[in-house]
Amino acid sequence: MNEDKILQMFFDIGRWTKAIEKGANFRIDFQSRSLKVNGRHMIRNGRYDGAPWLPEYGCGDFFTDVEELYRRYKHSIPSERSQSKSRRYFMALPESDLEDGDMLYGQHRDTAQFELEFYILCRIIGGFTWNPETMGKWFWQSEKDKDLVILRKWVEPGSNQLLTNSQ
Repeated sequence: MNEDKILQMFFDIGRWTKAIEKGANFRIDFQSRSLKVNGRHMIRNGRYDGAPWLPEYGCGDFFTDVEELYRRYKHSIPSERSQSKSRRYFMALPESDLEDGDMLYGQHRDTAQFELEFYILCRIIGGFTWNPETMGKWFWQSEKDKDLVILRKWVEPGSNQLLTNSQ
C-alpha cells in the first residue's frame, strides 16, 4: 500500500470516529471482518478500500489494551440511542450504576464502543490468533473484570462448528 493510501486510511479512521461522535450509526462484525458507518461498508471481509491491510492498531498487549478500552466502555455515558441498540458485543453499566466521576469525565457510550470494537477488529485482521491453552476452548474471560468476555468464534469464525464436530 503506498504512502498516500496509508495517509488516506488514517484520515478516514479519524473521520469515522468524528462521525460516530456526532451520531453516525456503525456496526462492526468480527466474524465477517467488517465495519459499516451509516450503512456503508468501510471495511469488508478484512479489506479497507480493497487493500488487505489495516493499521497495527495498538502496539501493546492485546488483553491489557482490551481491558482498558472495556473499562472505558463499561463506565461510559449512555445516550438514548446507545441504550436502544439491540446488538452489542459487550455489557456496559446502566446510567443508574455510574458514579459521579463516570458522568463527569466518561466518554460517550457510542464512541467508547466504537474504539473498543474497532481495536479488536483491527487486531483480528492484523493476525491476532486464538491460543486455547491460555485463552480457553470457547472463550476468554478477563480476570480483572468478569463481565469482559471474548468469544473464540469472533476471532476464528467457524471454530465452534469445528470444535463441535471433532468431539
